[in-house]
Amino acid sequence: MTRALRPGALADRLASLAVAIDGLAVELAAISVTGYYDGARRPTGIAVLSGAGEQGRGECVAWTPREQNAFAAACARLDVRTTATIGEVSLLLGEELDDPYHRAAVEGAAIDLALRQGDTNPFRLSGRAAEPVAFCWSIGHEADPLSAIGALLERNPDARIKIDVPASGWSAVTWEALARTRRIVVLDFKRESDLDQVRLAHASIPEAWLEDPPAQAVTLDQGGDWLGRVSLDGYVLAAVDLDDPEIPPAAVNVKAPRVGGWIEALRCLEECRHRELHAYVGGMFEVDVGRSQARVLASLYTAAAWNDLAPLADASVHPLPSSPIDSSEDFIGFAPD
Repeated sequence: MTRALRPGALADRLASLAVAIDGLAVELAAISVTGYYDGARRPTGIAVLSGAGEQGRGECVAWTPREQNAFAAACARLDVRTTATIGEVSLLLGEELDDPYHRAAVEGAAIDLALRQGDTNPFRLSGRAAEPVAFCWSIGHEADPLSAIGALLERNPDARIKIDVPASGWSAVTWEALARTRRIVVLDFKRESDLDQVRLAHASIPEAWLEDPPAQAVTLDQGGDWLGRVSLDGYVLAAVDLDDPEIPPAAVNVKAPRVGGWIEALRCLEECRHRELHAYVGGMFEVDVGRSQARVLASLYTAAAWNDLAPLADASVHPLPSSPIDSSEDFIGFAPD
Protein backbone atom coordinates (compact mmCIF):
# COMPACT_ATOMS: atom_id res chain seq x y z
CA MET A 1 0.00 0.00 0.00
CA THR A 2 1.13 3.57 -0.73
CA ARG A 3 2.60 5.47 2.21
CA ALA A 4 -0.27 7.19 4.03
CA LEU A 5 -0.62 10.72 2.74
CA ARG A 6 -1.49 13.72 4.87
CA PRO A 7 -4.31 15.95 3.53
CA GLY A 8 -2.05 18.39 1.67
CA ALA A 9 -0.16 15.57 -0.03
CA LEU A 10 -3.44 13.96 -1.13
CA ALA A 11 -4.53 17.34 -2.52
CA ASP A 12 -1.32 17.41 -4.59
CA ARG A 13 -1.85 13.82 -5.72
CA LEU A 14 -5.43 14.53 -6.80
CA ALA A 15 -4.38 17.73 -8.58
CA SER A 16 -1.84 15.76 -10.61
CA LEU A 17 -4.36 13.16 -11.83
CA ALA A 18 -5.03 13.18 -15.57
CA VAL A 19 -8.62 13.39 -16.74
CA ALA A 20 -10.20 13.29 -20.19
CA ILE A 21 -13.47 15.24 -20.40
CA ASP A 22 -15.76 15.08 -23.42
CA GLY A 23 -18.79 16.87 -22.03
CA LEU A 24 -20.69 18.31 -19.08
CA ALA A 25 -24.39 17.95 -18.29
CA VAL A 26 -26.49 18.93 -15.28
CA GLU A 27 -29.32 16.89 -13.80
CA LEU A 28 -31.80 18.94 -11.77
CA ALA A 29 -34.22 17.43 -9.26
CA ALA A 30 -36.23 18.17 -6.13
CA ILE A 31 -35.95 15.51 -3.44
CA SER A 32 -38.58 14.88 -0.78
CA VAL A 33 -36.61 14.56 2.45
CA THR A 34 -37.44 15.04 6.12
CA GLY A 35 -36.19 18.22 7.73
CA TYR A 36 -35.59 20.53 4.78
CA TYR A 37 -36.49 24.16 5.29
CA ASP A 38 -40.21 24.91 5.74
CA GLY A 39 -41.07 21.39 4.64
CA ALA A 40 -40.02 22.09 1.05
CA ARG A 41 -38.51 19.54 -1.29
CA ARG A 42 -34.73 19.83 -1.38
CA PRO A 43 -33.62 21.11 -4.83
CA THR A 44 -30.40 19.62 -6.13
CA GLY A 45 -28.22 19.76 -9.19
CA ILE A 46 -25.75 17.07 -10.25
CA ALA A 47 -22.85 17.92 -12.53
CA VAL A 48 -22.16 14.94 -14.81
CA LEU A 49 -18.82 14.89 -16.62
CA SER A 50 -18.27 12.30 -19.36
CA GLY A 51 -15.05 11.00 -20.86
CA ALA A 52 -13.31 7.80 -22.00
CA GLY A 53 -16.48 5.78 -21.47
CA GLU A 54 -16.89 6.87 -17.83
CA GLN A 55 -19.00 9.40 -15.95
CA GLY A 56 -18.10 11.47 -12.90
CA ARG A 57 -20.69 13.14 -10.67
CA GLY A 58 -20.63 16.05 -8.26
CA GLU A 59 -23.43 17.73 -6.29
CA CYS A 60 -24.32 21.41 -6.15
CA VAL A 61 -25.72 22.38 -2.73
CA ALA A 62 -27.45 25.62 -3.83
CA TRP A 63 -30.52 26.07 -1.66
CA THR A 64 -33.34 27.12 -4.02
CA PRO A 65 -34.66 26.01 -7.42
CA ARG A 66 -33.69 29.42 -8.82
CA GLU A 67 -30.10 28.97 -7.61
CA GLN A 68 -29.97 25.44 -9.04
CA ASN A 69 -31.20 26.79 -12.39
CA ALA A 70 -28.39 29.35 -12.24
CA PHE A 71 -25.96 26.49 -11.68
CA ALA A 72 -27.26 24.67 -14.76
CA ALA A 73 -26.99 27.86 -16.81
CA ALA A 74 -23.42 28.48 -15.64
CA CYS A 75 -22.44 24.93 -16.58
CA ALA A 76 -24.08 25.32 -20.01
CA ARG A 77 -21.72 28.24 -20.70
CA LEU A 78 -18.68 26.29 -19.52
CA ASP A 79 -16.47 24.48 -22.04
CA VAL A 80 -14.60 21.79 -20.12
CA ARG A 81 -13.79 19.49 -23.05
CA THR A 82 -10.15 18.79 -22.42
CA THR A 83 -7.43 16.33 -21.51
CA ALA A 84 -5.70 17.89 -18.54
CA THR A 85 -4.89 17.42 -14.88
CA ILE A 86 -7.43 17.94 -12.12
CA GLY A 87 -5.34 20.89 -10.98
CA GLU A 88 -5.68 22.52 -14.39
CA VAL A 89 -9.41 21.85 -14.43
CA SER A 90 -9.71 23.43 -10.97
CA LEU A 91 -7.87 26.53 -12.17
CA LEU A 92 -10.28 26.80 -15.10
CA LEU A 93 -13.26 26.49 -12.76
CA GLY A 94 -11.82 29.22 -10.56
CA GLU A 95 -11.65 31.52 -13.58
CA GLU A 96 -15.05 30.67 -15.07
CA LEU A 97 -17.35 29.97 -12.10
CA ASP A 98 -17.86 32.65 -9.46
CA ASP A 99 -20.01 30.59 -7.10
CA PRO A 100 -18.07 28.24 -4.79
CA TYR A 101 -20.98 25.78 -4.77
CA HIS A 102 -20.73 25.54 -8.57
CA ARG A 103 -16.96 25.04 -8.49
CA ALA A 104 -17.15 22.35 -5.83
CA ALA A 105 -19.80 20.40 -7.76
CA VAL A 106 -17.92 20.38 -11.06
CA GLU A 107 -14.57 19.72 -9.38
CA GLY A 108 -16.14 16.82 -7.48
CA ALA A 109 -17.37 15.40 -10.77
CA ALA A 110 -13.92 15.85 -12.32
CA ILE A 111 -12.23 14.04 -9.43
CA ASP A 112 -14.80 11.26 -9.63
CA LEU A 113 -14.22 10.92 -13.39
CA ALA A 114 -10.43 10.92 -13.06
CA LEU A 115 -10.53 8.26 -10.35
CA ARG A 116 -12.86 6.10 -12.45
CA GLN A 117 -10.63 6.50 -15.50
CA GLY A 118 -7.67 5.55 -13.31
CA ASP A 119 -9.51 2.56 -11.77
CA THR A 120 -8.84 3.79 -8.24
CA ASN A 121 -10.37 5.67 -5.29
CA PRO A 122 -9.22 8.14 -2.59
CA PHE A 123 -8.28 5.40 -0.10
CA ARG A 124 -6.00 3.63 -2.56
CA LEU A 125 -4.57 6.92 -3.73
CA SER A 126 -3.81 8.12 -0.20
CA GLY A 127 -2.65 4.80 1.22
CA ARG A 128 -5.17 5.16 4.03
CA ALA A 129 -7.69 2.61 5.26
CA ALA A 130 -11.38 3.45 5.41
CA GLU A 131 -12.41 4.25 8.99
CA PRO A 132 -15.99 4.26 10.37
CA VAL A 133 -17.29 7.84 10.37
CA ALA A 134 -18.68 9.25 13.61
CA PHE A 135 -21.45 11.79 13.10
CA CYS A 136 -23.86 14.05 14.92
CA TRP A 137 -27.50 14.78 14.06
CA SER A 138 -28.17 18.37 13.03
CA ILE A 139 -31.18 20.34 14.30
CA GLY A 140 -31.93 23.75 12.77
CA HIS A 141 -33.58 26.75 14.40
CA GLU A 142 -36.45 25.47 16.53
CA ALA A 143 -38.97 27.47 18.52
CA ASP A 144 -39.00 24.58 21.01
CA PRO A 145 -35.51 23.03 20.93
CA LEU A 146 -36.25 20.65 23.80
CA SER A 147 -39.17 19.06 21.95
CA ALA A 148 -37.06 18.68 18.82
CA ILE A 149 -34.25 17.06 20.79
CA GLY A 150 -36.68 14.86 22.67
CA ALA A 151 -38.19 13.57 19.43
CA LEU A 152 -34.74 12.77 18.07
CA LEU A 153 -33.60 11.02 21.25
CA GLU A 154 -36.79 8.97 21.33
CA ARG A 155 -35.73 7.45 18.01
CA ASN A 156 -32.01 7.30 18.83
CA PRO A 157 -31.24 7.59 22.56
CA ASP A 158 -27.49 7.62 21.90
CA ALA A 159 -27.58 10.41 19.31
CA ARG A 160 -25.10 13.26 19.52
CA ILE A 161 -26.54 16.58 18.42
CA LYS A 162 -25.52 19.76 16.62
CA ILE A 163 -28.13 22.49 17.10
CA ASP A 164 -28.51 26.02 15.71
CA VAL A 165 -28.79 28.76 18.32
CA PRO A 166 -31.28 31.50 17.30
CA ALA A 167 -30.07 35.10 17.20
CA SER A 168 -32.22 35.88 20.24
CA GLY A 169 -30.77 32.92 22.12
CA TRP A 170 -32.46 30.98 24.91
CA SER A 171 -33.24 31.56 28.57
CA ALA A 172 -30.98 30.27 31.31
CA VAL A 173 -33.67 27.71 32.13
CA THR A 174 -33.64 26.38 28.58
CA TRP A 175 -29.85 26.22 28.56
CA GLU A 176 -29.93 24.20 31.78
CA ALA A 177 -32.45 21.80 30.27
CA LEU A 178 -30.35 21.44 27.12
CA ALA A 179 -27.34 20.63 29.26
CA ARG A 180 -29.23 17.88 31.06
CA THR A 181 -29.69 16.00 27.79
CA ARG A 182 -25.91 15.40 27.78
CA ARG A 183 -26.12 14.90 24.01
CA ILE A 184 -25.16 18.26 22.49
CA VAL A 185 -21.70 18.38 20.91
CA VAL A 186 -21.92 21.47 18.65
CA LEU A 187 -23.76 24.76 19.18
CA ASP A 188 -23.97 26.73 15.92
CA PHE A 189 -24.42 30.50 16.35
CA LYS A 190 -24.13 31.26 12.61
CA ARG A 191 -22.24 34.48 13.47
CA GLU A 192 -25.32 35.87 15.24
CA SER A 193 -26.47 36.25 18.87
CA ASP A 194 -24.38 38.08 21.49
CA LEU A 195 -21.71 37.65 24.14
CA ASP A 196 -24.18 36.85 26.93
CA GLN A 197 -25.59 33.91 24.95
CA VAL A 198 -22.11 32.61 24.13
CA ARG A 199 -21.15 32.75 27.79
CA LEU A 200 -24.39 31.03 28.81
CA ALA A 201 -23.80 28.32 26.22
CA HIS A 202 -20.29 27.60 27.41
CA ALA A 203 -21.22 27.70 31.09
CA SER A 204 -24.09 25.28 30.46
CA ILE A 205 -22.39 22.87 28.01
CA PRO A 206 -18.63 23.46 28.37
CA GLU A 207 -17.72 20.40 26.31
CA ALA A 208 -19.60 21.58 23.19
CA TRP A 209 -17.93 23.29 20.25
CA LEU A 210 -19.14 26.87 19.85
CA GLU A 211 -19.43 27.16 16.08
CA ASP A 212 -19.29 30.58 14.41
CA PRO A 213 -19.89 32.83 17.42
CA PRO A 214 -20.35 36.52 16.56
CA ALA A 215 -17.02 38.29 16.01
CA GLN A 216 -18.16 41.08 18.32
CA ALA A 217 -18.25 38.61 21.22
CA VAL A 218 -14.52 38.00 20.80
CA THR A 219 -13.82 41.74 20.68
CA LEU A 220 -15.75 42.24 23.91
CA ASP A 221 -14.30 39.24 25.77
CA GLN A 222 -10.80 38.53 24.50
CA GLY A 223 -9.87 36.65 27.66
CA GLY A 224 -13.00 34.51 27.88
CA ASP A 225 -12.44 30.85 28.73
CA TRP A 226 -15.02 29.91 26.05
CA LEU A 227 -12.52 30.88 23.33
CA GLY A 228 -10.88 27.49 23.76
CA ARG A 229 -14.04 25.86 22.36
CA VAL A 230 -14.53 28.07 19.31
CA SER A 231 -15.04 26.35 15.97
CA LEU A 232 -15.13 28.19 12.64
CA ASP A 233 -17.31 27.34 9.65
CA GLY A 234 -18.72 30.30 7.72
CA TYR A 235 -15.65 32.38 8.54
CA VAL A 236 -13.45 29.98 6.55
CA LEU A 237 -13.91 30.37 2.78
CA ALA A 238 -10.42 29.11 1.87
CA ALA A 239 -7.40 27.61 3.60
CA VAL A 240 -5.72 31.02 3.60
CA ASP A 241 -8.42 32.28 5.98
CA LEU A 242 -6.72 30.27 8.72
CA ASP A 243 -3.54 32.36 8.38
CA ASP A 244 -4.98 35.33 10.27
CA PRO A 245 -8.57 34.45 11.20
CA GLU A 246 -11.00 37.05 12.47
CA ILE A 247 -11.61 34.73 15.41
CA PRO A 248 -8.78 32.40 16.55
CA PRO A 249 -10.29 28.90 16.42
CA ALA A 250 -9.71 25.70 18.34
CA ALA A 251 -11.55 23.72 15.64
CA VAL A 252 -12.72 24.05 12.04
CA ASN A 253 -15.79 22.64 10.31
CA VAL A 254 -14.50 21.86 6.81
CA LYS A 255 -17.02 21.91 3.94
CA ALA A 256 -15.93 21.50 0.32
CA PRO A 257 -18.84 23.57 -1.08
CA ARG A 258 -18.08 26.36 1.39
CA VAL A 259 -14.44 26.63 0.27
CA GLY A 260 -15.14 26.04 -3.41
CA GLY A 261 -13.82 22.54 -3.91
CA TRP A 262 -12.48 19.28 -2.58
CA ILE A 263 -8.83 20.10 -3.15
CA GLU A 264 -9.24 23.32 -1.18
CA ALA A 265 -11.03 21.36 1.56
CA LEU A 266 -7.98 19.11 1.80
CA ARG A 267 -5.79 22.22 2.01
CA CYS A 268 -7.96 23.37 4.92
CA LEU A 269 -7.52 20.02 6.65
CA GLU A 270 -3.77 20.32 6.12
CA GLU A 271 -3.78 23.75 7.75
CA CYS A 272 -5.70 22.30 10.69
CA ARG A 273 -3.12 19.54 11.00
CA HIS A 274 -0.25 22.05 10.81
CA ARG A 275 -1.84 24.38 13.37
CA GLU A 276 -2.99 21.52 15.64
CA LEU A 277 -6.64 22.47 15.29
CA HIS A 278 -9.42 19.95 15.74
CA ALA A 279 -11.26 19.37 12.45
CA TYR A 280 -14.55 17.81 11.46
CA VAL A 281 -16.30 17.56 8.09
CA GLY A 282 -19.66 19.24 7.68
CA GLY A 283 -22.56 18.74 5.34
CA MET A 284 -24.78 21.25 3.55
CA PHE A 285 -27.92 19.10 3.28
CA GLU A 286 -26.52 17.04 0.41
CA VAL A 287 -29.03 14.51 -0.88
CA ASP A 288 -26.91 12.75 -3.50
CA VAL A 289 -23.25 12.06 -4.27
CA GLY A 290 -22.07 15.08 -2.28
CA ARG A 291 -22.99 13.39 0.99
CA SER A 292 -21.08 10.18 0.24
CA GLN A 293 -18.09 12.16 -1.05
CA ALA A 294 -18.02 14.19 2.17
CA ARG A 295 -18.11 10.96 4.18
CA VAL A 296 -15.09 9.68 2.26
CA LEU A 297 -13.23 12.87 3.20
CA ALA A 298 -14.23 12.39 6.83
CA SER A 299 -13.26 8.71 6.76
CA LEU A 300 -9.82 9.69 5.53
CA TYR A 301 -9.00 12.42 8.05
CA THR A 302 -11.69 13.16 10.69
CA ALA A 303 -13.35 9.79 11.25
CA ALA A 304 -13.52 10.05 15.05
CA ALA A 305 -14.77 13.66 15.12
CA TRP A 306 -18.41 14.73 15.38
CA ASN A 307 -18.88 15.13 11.62
CA ASP A 308 -22.12 16.82 10.56
CA LEU A 309 -22.87 14.02 8.10
CA ALA A 310 -25.74 12.06 9.58
CA PRO A 311 -27.82 9.88 7.27
CA LEU A 312 -30.80 11.67 5.80
CA ALA A 313 -33.64 11.34 8.28
CA ASP A 314 -36.47 9.09 7.14
CA ALA A 315 -39.67 9.37 9.16
CA SER A 316 -40.48 5.74 8.33
CA VAL A 317 -37.29 4.43 9.95
CA HIS A 318 -37.29 3.65 13.66
CA PRO A 319 -34.84 3.69 15.30
CA LEU A 320 -32.52 6.02 13.40
CA PRO A 321 -29.05 4.79 12.39
CA SER A 322 -26.38 5.13 15.05
CA SER A 323 -22.93 6.64 14.83
CA PRO A 324 -20.48 5.64 13.43
CA ILE A 325 -21.16 4.69 9.80
CA ASP A 326 -19.05 1.90 8.36
CA SER A 327 -16.90 2.96 5.41
CA SER A 328 -15.97 0.79 2.45
CA GLU A 329 -12.85 0.71 0.29
CA ASP A 330 -14.44 -1.56 -2.32
CA PHE A 331 -15.42 0.91 -5.03
CA ILE A 332 -14.01 2.87 -7.95
CA GLY A 333 -14.36 6.65 -8.14
CA PHE A 334 -14.72 9.37 -5.52
CA ALA A 335 -17.22 7.52 -3.32
CA PRO A 336 -19.39 4.40 -3.22
CA ASP A 337 -22.38 4.59 -5.58
